[in-house]
Amino acid sequence: MVLTTVRHKDGVSILRVFSREHGVIGCLVREGVKGARRARHLHGPLSLLDLVGLRPLKDELFRFDRAERVMPQDRTTGEVPRGAVAMFLAEFMLRTLESGTPHTELFEALWRAAARIEHEGAIGRQHLAFLVESVQVMGLKPDAPVKAASGMGRFNLATAEWESGPPMGEDYLSVEEGESFLRIQGMEFDELRAVALQHDARNQLVLQHVRYLQLHLSSPRPLRSWEVLSAVLSP
Repeated sequence: MVLTTVRHKDGVSILRVFSREHGVIGCLVREGVKGARRARHLHGPLSLLDLVGLRPLKDELFRFDRAERVMPQDRTTGEVPRGAVAMFLAEFMLRTLESGTPHTELFEALWRAAARIEHEGAIGRQHLAFLVESVQVMGLKPDAPVKAASGMGRFNLATAEWESGPPMGEDYLSVEEGESFLRIQGMEFDELRAVALQHDARNQLVLQHVRYLQLHLSSPRPLRSWEVLSAVLSP
């Protein structure tokens, strides 16, 4: 799956992909110079590709003979909201996972998310559904009870535990926020779609899940695509 494309030199780019076998890797690709020869749509965020003849060059840089789209993604490339969701999830993967480490179950989850972005009628919760599934498949589902015990004043995202004291900073959720966060853990897409959520509450949960996953998998990094996505999906 394509995450991003960076121009390297004239006619050559480095394609960053999330592969089933190798995790996040870089691939050299010749895109042509201009016009129809450029493969912008083929290499768009979350494009599902079969990289034929994939072989290593050095470190985490690979080369391939040709790329074949596994399924049409015309709506993802042609409709701004779908493209914005795809771009957000692609940037999340790129800024959260260490390069060169395979995550097979997470790969399968992202593949399902890309297919839903293309085919589902409503896409407003696609990114949240993927983040919730990511917590599950990465073995990071909190053991903390959904309801905070008496005397607990905050949920610590870094430890996944309830604590006494008031919330302070991005790593701590209020009791209400923590209970909402924990309540949706392990939910399948159809279950999550049925949950009553206002626009602001959904956005808050998205950012909390990004923070949680980055705290446990790498380190928190801002996602530049979030501002675009939140504007595109605003009511």
